[in-house]
This record gives sequence, structure tokens and C-alpha cells, in this order.
Amino acid sequence: MSLRRCLAALTLACMALAALPLYAQVAVTHEVRRGDTLFAIARKTRHDGVSRNQMIWAIWRANQSAFPGGNINLLEVGTILSIPFREVVAATDPSDADRSVREMLAKAAVGPVASAKPAAAAVPPAKPAAMPSLNREEAARRYREGEALERKGDEQGAFRAYLESGEAGNGLAQRRLGQIYDKGNSAVQRDYQASLKWYQKARAQGVEIDKPPPRMTTR
Repeated sequence: MSLRRCLAALTLACMALAALPLYAQVAVTHEVRRGDTLFAIARKTRHDGVSRNQMIWAIWRANQSAFPGGNINLLEVGTILSIPFREVVAATDPSDADRSVREMLAKAAVGPVASAKPAAAAVPPAKPAAMPSLNREEAARRYREGEALERKGDEQGAFRAYLESGEAGNGLAQRRLGQIYDKGNSAVQRDYQASLKWYQKARAQGVEIDKPPPRMTTR
């Protein structure tokens, strides 16, 4: 074959390759590794002349099934991502890419995919402060303080004193807690299960528990 024919054949081959659609050309991929994020992957694979957000948006669009619910923060190690060619990335206007990435970030910040948090979700209640660790004498003193506070009408302060004493193992305080929970007051609501718990603790300490009167039942 003459040199002229060889050059002509090579030219035709190049033209045919250029005429192929982008998806038919050799694809570039990236395997997701531990610690990878979409932003980091876009930074590593970004083509010259395109913005970071153009690259992020193009990768996301080409691999939507790799992001459950479209959440850009959800990527599993081992996933193979297709990296779009420069022409595909550049086809999106930079301002459109910026807006699309902002929308994706807002969506990802809402919460877990497929289980978005209710708009009126309440802040979890704070855990109650831990009861101070008391020895036997201190527990007995706190029980007496609870009695004094209760006589003064300070049900909140009395309950706190009884609770600290009862948590430290004072049987009399445990019995009083059982009585308080059995009826309820301004400090706590009536709670039959809590009442039984404290009565049982007091009984284990050898404290005599009065048999409660039979409870009325409704049909």
C-alpha cells in the first residue's frame, strides 16, 4: 500500500472515531475508596477548563444509581463511577451547575434518604442529671431533709431529696417514692409501674410496705 493510501486510511479512521458518540468512546471510571466523597472525586478527575461544580454535577448525573435517593453524601466503597468526558461536563452552563449543586447539598442536609425528618421534630429531651453518689449516712440525711421539705409544702425539693436518698439505697426513701408515684403530686405524675418498682426496692431493704387498698376497675 502506498504512503498516500496509508495516510488516507488513517485519516478516515480518525474521522470515524471522532464521529462516534461520546458514550461509545473509551470510558473513564473511578472506583470509590474509603474516605472518598463526590467533591474529592470531582477534584481528582476534573478536566481542564471546567469548574468544580460542573464536574460534580456531571458525575452525579452519570451515576445517579450510585447515590441512593440522590443524596450526594451516600457512596459505598467499591462502587464504580463513570467519569464523563470533558465535552459532556462543559455542556452544562457553570451557573446552572452551581445552582444544581446547591440544591443537592440542601437535599442532602435534610436527613437520611427515604426517611426525612418531620418538619416539627422536637429536640430530644435532655438526660436528667445523674444522682449524686451518697453513702448510708448521707442518704439517711437526705431522707430527713425530704421529710422536712415535704412538711413545708415543697414537693419538688422533697421529691429530689427522696430520689437521691432512694437511689443510694435508703429503704425509707424508696417506700416514700413508691407512695408518691402511687398518687402523684406537683413534682411527678402518677405512675403505677414506678410505684411498684420503688416498693419492691424498699421491700428488698426489709422495709414493711402497707398493702394498698383494692383498685377500682372499669368495665
